Amino acid sequence: MRRMKRTALTVLLLTASLTLGACKASGSGDGGQTGGEPVTINYYGRPDDNGVETAIVAAFEEAHPDIKVNYVELPDSSNDRLKTINTVLQAGDSSIDVFAGDVVWPPIFSSAGWVIPLDDYLDQGEMDAYLPGPLSAFQLNGKTWGLPFMADAGALYYRKDLLEKYGKPVPETWEELAATGKEIAEAEGDMSGFVSYWMQNESLTSSMLEFYWEKGGEVVDENGANVLDEAKLAETLAEMKAMIDHKVAASGIETFNTAASRAVVTAGGAVFTRDWLSGYAPFNAEDSAVAGNMEIAPLPSYGSLGGWGVMVSAFSKNQEEAVEFAKFRANYESQMIACDLVDIKPTLKAAYEDEELLSKKPELPGYLPVLEASKPRPLSPYYAEISGVMQLEIHSVITGLTTPEEGAANIIQKVGQILL
Repeated sequence: MRRMKRTALTVLLLTASLTLGACKASGSGDGGQTGGEPVTINYYGRPDDNGVETAIVAAFEEAHPDIKVNYVELPDSSNDRLKTINTVLQAGDSSIDVFAGDVVWPPIFSSAGWVIPLDDYLDQGEMDAYLPGPLSAFQLNGKTWGLPFMADAGALYYRKDLLEKYGKPVPETWEELAATGKEIAEAEGDMSGFVSYWMQNESLTSSMLEFYWEKGGEVVDENGANVLDEAKLAETLAEMKAMIDHKVAASGIETFNTAASRAVVTAGGAVFTRDWLSGYAPFNAEDSAVAGNMEIAPLPSYGSLGGWGVMVSAFSKNQEEAVEFAKFRANYESQMIACDLVDIKPTLKAAYEDEELLSKKPELPGYLPVLEASKPRPLSPYYAEISGVMQLEIHSVITGLTTPEEGAANIIQKVGQILL
């Protein structure tokens, strides 16, 4: 196994090109073995936190001595990873064989013809082993374009002790959440009813969609056509702004990133928070003021699906070997390795029934209702552009620069131009 780590995009691309040349020179990049030499594939993966990627690659190579994996560690930023992979595949470069992808990427790469469907390599049992939600992000147009190895979703966290104290149920609508949060926060004093991270970034788009979906709104239909509803968008934006104006939301929520929002929660400063599944661990850590009292539930309507999976390049000269690694990267063994090394949420049903794993992570069953109530963000090859427009317009509304009606009209106009 060889492993490279680079941060600059130009260095990554140069390294990939050199690696491809070396593979060809040794006879390992010609689509098969030459003279008994192992085939080498290039895997562009996530950051190697706690050595998780190198451990999985090592396990694969031990089980497949005829295949070597050249692991290229991509930057921390999801956007930077996308730019790197997009640049290589857009050029038709074969230096990427298999890569880790965000759940919003499959429409981009599948519509461009840059990745291959995996259906012919999978039997029904293999498909059925995955939770439907995480798998659905990689399925469109009747084909499966990748396999999920890490699940995530927008979730509602609530102060169990405070809801019990005031005899309140877990809210099932955003309106009920705002009313309950405000009532308890005012009674307790020195806390907020709701907190999240609403700075101008991808999580802001996800949060808005979770309000919008409750109203029955959609962005695109199953054919990718624009179905935005201006009235429902305006209602959604007004509801988010009202949470700030009526002092339900924490002061400064429009500036909060993940760390700032979680700091409010762990200090005991919020009744409710919208966060990803990764919030559970810090909320219930030993140094958290609310440890043991922060419970998880599905959001009203749906939560935005997050997570990561693995896809195979259409330009790979070693597609069969790349598929073999992709299946391994998302299989049970690899997910158990990852669970031991980093805090991932498995995508395989069996993991949530594994007694040994549950003894280490008893919170896992609580994630299932959230994952079952999640849905992918708009399955469009133009999602990055759509989200960029939405982030700007949502933030303009919640900071008071534009009205909800103006924000909705701007989204309709600008997204309409993208989806012409």
